[in-house]
Amino acid sequence: MDPQDGLSASEARSEAKPSGVPQPAGRGEAAAVAVYRRRVAAPIDRVWENVLDWEHLPFLHHDSFCGIELAESGAWGWRARVLLPPRARPSEVEIEVRIDRAASEYHTRTLAGTGAGTDIVTTLAVPDPAHTDVRVEFFVPGLPERARQAAGAGYLRLYARLWDQDEAMMARRHAVLAGHAPGPARPGARAPLPLGPAARLRERLPRLVECGGDRFRVLEHAGRLLAHATVCPHQGGPLEAARVEDGAVVCPWHGYRFDLATGLGPAGQRCRMAVRARIELDARDEARLVVD
Repeated sequence: MDPQDGLSASEARSEAKPSGVPQPAGRGEAAAVAVYRRRVAAPIDRVWENVLDWEHLPFLHHDSFCGIELAESGAWGWRARVLLPPRARPSEVEIEVRIDRAASEYHTRTLAGTGAGTDIVTTLAVPDPAHTDVRVEFFVPGLPERARQAAGAGYLRLYARLWDQDEAMMARRHAVLAGHAPGPARPGARAPLPLGPAARLRERLPRLVECGGDRFRVLEHAGRLLAHATVCPHQGGPLEAARVEDGAVVCPWHGYRFDLATGLGPAGQRCRMAVRARIELDARDEARLVVD
């Protein structure tokens, strides 16, 4: 969004290209079908980090992407095979994201599969240190004029949803890095936290508690009282309400998994919980949170 648009920081502006309006040449048969604009409440460093972060697509954007398999990546961007809904019968496309920091823009190109030849051009600008202006133009090949406006409207709906989700992630991550929000639990044991009678505790679960300056969630899973830290050690993702699957808590940002009994991740995962949290019961069935 351009600052002179007169919109507040939380507003987004977009437009579908009406059919019958001549489009600029230079991309072969690809026609510009829409332009999406918004100002995001995140500094440009977080935005570039997000552009290079291919891992989050099928987790943060689980309604829009079913899976991803990386082919190659680097400072230039990344290329991957991506699965698109419906999940029962997903379709596969090959996508390349290539960045040009000097020009403050990046291209998201569909190399193969449905929509091959599509080029989505995103341009970034910095109105102030805390915000980034985003302008996205969608070039789609092979569309008859009568179909362009509908295609553009679809892209605008999709990108409004994707940027809503990305902005929330970027804002929280920046707050964690800046020390304005709690970060991952710090290593080291701390004094156990009494939680009262186990029967009464079960009635109030899940429950968030603080122990030694860090927050933990206490919950019941498969009949067992368990606990885990509430900030993902990978990139600071929120685990306060994260789903539990097969005995592991799953980060909603990147799908990183942490065993609730050990704090460890599966083989090949790059990080683990810095502390192990567990619920102990004494002879009187009194519960306490132990962190070590």
